[in-house]
Amino acid sequence: MDIMSMTEAELEQQCIEWRRWFHRHPEISTKEERTSEKIRGILSELGLDPVRGQGHYGLAATLKGAKPGPMIALRADMDALSVSEETGLPFASENPGVMHACGHDVHMTTLLETILRLLRRRDEIEGSIRILFQPSEELSPTGGARYMLDDGFLEDVKAVFGLHVWPNYPVGRIGVKAGALMAGSDRIRVKIKGRTAHAGHPHEGIDAIMAAADFLQQVSHIVARRISPLDTATINIGTIHGGSRYNVLPGSVEMEGTIRTLDETTRNHIPEWIKGILEGLKAGSGIDYEFDYFRGYPVVMNWPVPARLVAETARKVLGEGGVEPHVSPDLTAEDFGVYLTEVPGAFLWLGCGTPGEPVYGLHNAKCSPNEQALITGSRLMSQLAIDALKALNSGEDFSRKD
Repeated sequence: MDIMSMTEAELEQQCIEWRRWFHRHPEISTKEERTSEKIRGILSELGLDPVRGQGHYGLAATLKGAKPGPMIALRADMDALSVSEETGLPFASENPGVMHACGHDVHMTTLLETILRLLRRRDEIEGSIRILFQPSEELSPTGGARYMLDDGFLEDVKAVFGLHVWPNYPVGRIGVKAGALMAGSDRIRVKIKGRTAHAGHPHEGIDAIMAAADFLQQVSHIVARRISPLDTATINIGTIHGGSRYNVLPGSVEMEGTIRTLDETTRNHIPEWIKGILEGLKAGSGIDYEFDYFRGYPVVMNWPVPARLVAETARKVLGEGGVEPHVSPDLTAEDFGVYLTEVPGAFLWLGCGTPGEPVYGLHNAKCSPNEQALITGSRLMSQLAIDALKALNSGEDFSRKD
């Protein structure tokens, strides 16, 4: 592929073709084999030397600039969701029940287009760029970011950057802020154990459904009364199963849910508060219980200096109106937060909405990002990579907390 002779229109058309291929061929977490091979082929054609992960389908490659210097990393995720597509697009998913409903097809293509732009500007690159195509972002509570770290793909990396399409923002606008951007995400499983009895003799049993109702009510008080009103958290029980017959006092109830927080201190307190509620029910109602708490993705906590650099570069590339002035954290989660616990960096939201058209959010069966986001995202990320390396070479300390 002779990228140096490609016009801007040809480059953009090539990337649209890649994006539509990815969209037609989605693969869920841990199954991204075909996706990985497609990316490996493109990277090899571009003269890079992609390396496959150990026991997963993640890929890493290094783009070296014309000048020596430090290394930064750019990351895209690869997996799709178990969602039946309802977009009606001519390039809709050909894998029944699986869809790129979270925009990872756009993420992969944006990174590939970023690489094309960087290869055309190699003389401006003062260092090197580690390219990360990560699997299994949707595999909460584990996530594929940990796989990439364990394989050493972020060794010697001084800063890491990534993005996520954001349907609530129009194309041409991004959102970024220092500090918490997206939530820590944990899962819980609770089994309340009572004792069955005839419904006409409730005093002979221990009603697990009534105890579950008490539990749900008390859990809601954690957010309302145990957490500061100035903090943010949510506890949602998504499934509840109990009972076997209408006239039998139920002997057990099982519940599963998710907990979202923006503060690690609050996050660490919640398991002990839930256990305290269960212990109180055990003492007061006679139930027993099982309680499993699964720590998932950490808070996406952007480092101040990299976050500021993203905003500055975005204003330069997209104009002053290209940066959302008031960004509030969101309680969706992303395992990019794992990288940020190890390496300074920042995550941003890439506008992909079309003004005047309905907004279908992430994980929606009709989610369909505007393909112009590929151009916006790649122009921004290519310039960001160049600017980040220049900043590091000039002595900028990306690990500063102020």
